[in-house]
Amino acid sequence: MTHNDLEKYVQYGVTGTPQIKADEKRIWLGEFRERVVFALTYDQIYKEEAIKVVKEKCKDERVKKIIIENNIRSEIAEKFMDISKEFQKDYKTIDMGDKKGDIALVLASDDAVEENNIILEKIPSLPQEFLNIKNKKICKKHIEFLQKEAPFFVDEFKEINFLDQFVGIKCEVCERTKKGFEK
Repeated sequence: MTHNDLEKYVQYGVTGTPQIKADEKRIWLGEFRERVVFALTYDQIYKEEAIKVVKEKCKDERVKKIIIENNIRSEIAEKFMDISKEFQKDYKTIDMGDKKGDIALVLASDDAVEENNIILEKIPSLPQEFLNIKNKKICKKHIEFLQKEAPFFVDEFKEINFLDQFVGIKCEVCERTKKGFEK
């Protein structure tokens, strides 16, 4: 063992083994950027719609693991843990004491992926007129509207069919709109 090797050995013992792209890994919760398929910020992870978005992203075959920052509230972290079980993805929490940026959750692959838009500027949300609908059956016009404006939420609703119309089921969105104009 040469003198330089001995110095390196002592230095590694004091400071730890050098990391490849350490700054990048501090941003992406311990992952290389090229392995990240999708990520959520702290602001986004606490929105109710984030669960729906992550479920949709977990359908991507490239996603192998869900990584979440350790200081996310436990009731929120548990929801993502359930998603990892549902989609059979690895799950881990990570404590990034020297973390950079505001990434709270990462969906990562085991290999490099070609993904450019990994952080959504805005989490999709259900339009106001669709909130708190009781029977979840809406007309064709509103199904088409959801498909265009909020595709993440289309599967929560069913289109009113002929039998529904026959027994008197009406589109609650249309009914709310009519009531809004009557006031």
